[in-house]
Amino acid sequence: MSFLEQVKKPVPQAPVITIVGFAGSGKSSLAGRFNKPIFIQAENSTSVFEDWPTDTQPSFFPQLPSPNAKRNIKTSDVLLGHLRDLLLQEHDFKTVVIDTITALNTLFEQEVVAFDNNPNCTNMGEAAGGYNKGYLIVADMHAKLRAACEHLRKKGITVVFLSHTGIVKMKNRPESGEYVAYSLEMHEKSRQIYVSSSDVVAYLKARDFVMGNEENKKGQTTKFGRVTNTGERVLITSSDGTIGYIDAKNRYNLPDEIEVNKGENPLIALIPFLTQQQAINNTQQTN
Repeated sequence: MSFLEQVKKPVPQAPVITIVGFAGSGKSSLAGRFNKPIFIQAENSTSVFEDWPTDTQPSFFPQLPSPNAKRNIKTSDVLLGHLRDLLLQEHDFKTVVIDTITALNTLFEQEVVAFDNNPNCTNMGEAAGGYNKGYLIVADMHAKLRAACEHLRKKGITVVFLSHTGIVKMKNRPESGEYVAYSLEMHEKSRQIYVSSSDVVAYLKARDFVMGNEENKKGQTTKFGRVTNTGERVLITSSDGTIGYIDAKNRYNLPDEIEVNKGENPLIALIPFLTQQQAINNTQQTN
C-alpha cells in the first residue's frame, strides 16, 4: 500500500479539555455534565454531586493516596493504574476527569521529595540534587500522565483536566509596568504540558460588575465601588478576547466568551466530537 492510499479526510476526535477556575467556580459540576464521566480524584470531588439525582451522578475512582516512601506508595503508580484500567478493561465511560491537576501537582511534588535519594531532603528546592531540579521530575510525571491520556483519546474517551487558577505577574514591554494575569496554578515547566497539548484551555469565572463606584467631573475616582457577583458563569476560551487570561485557547473557533447556564454544559453543542456523540446517545435512547 502506498502512502497516497492512506490519505484520509479529518474526522472528529475526542477532545482534550483543560478547565481552569477558582475554588467554587463550578469546574467539577461542569465536568460532571460531559458524557458518562468518571473522576480521578486528586482531591475530594464527590461532595459536589451529593444532591444530584442518582441517575445523573458521575462515577469516581477512590481518591489518590498521598505518597509514602516507607510503605512504598507512589501516587503516580496508582494514577497510571486507573488510566491503564480505563484503557484495557471493558466499561461504558466516555469521559475521564482529573480533578484537579493542581492537587495532583502537589502530590507529585510530595512524591519527589519522599522518594529522593537524599534521606534528608525536605523540599523541592533540595530534591534531585538541588537547584530546583525536582520541578523537572514533576514535569516529567505530568508528561507521562498526558501521554497516557492520549491513548484514551484515541480510544474515543474525552479527557478533561481541571485546574485551580493561579495568579502571575506579566510584563508586556520593557517600558511598561507589571500587570496581573491568570494561569494554571503550577510550576511553569508543568503548566506548559497542559496548555500546549489541550484542544481547549478555558477559564470558568463568575460574571461580575462593579457597583457604587463614583467619579468627579475630572474622571477621578472619589468612591470605590464593590464587586458584585451576578451568579452567572462564563467560559473564557481565548486570550485574545479577554485581557489577563494568558493561556486561554481553543482549536474549534469557539466564541471568546460562552455563557454557562445552570445545569448545562455548552461545550457539548460546540465541539464536533461531543455533538456527534450526543446525537448517537439520543438516538440510542429513542430506540
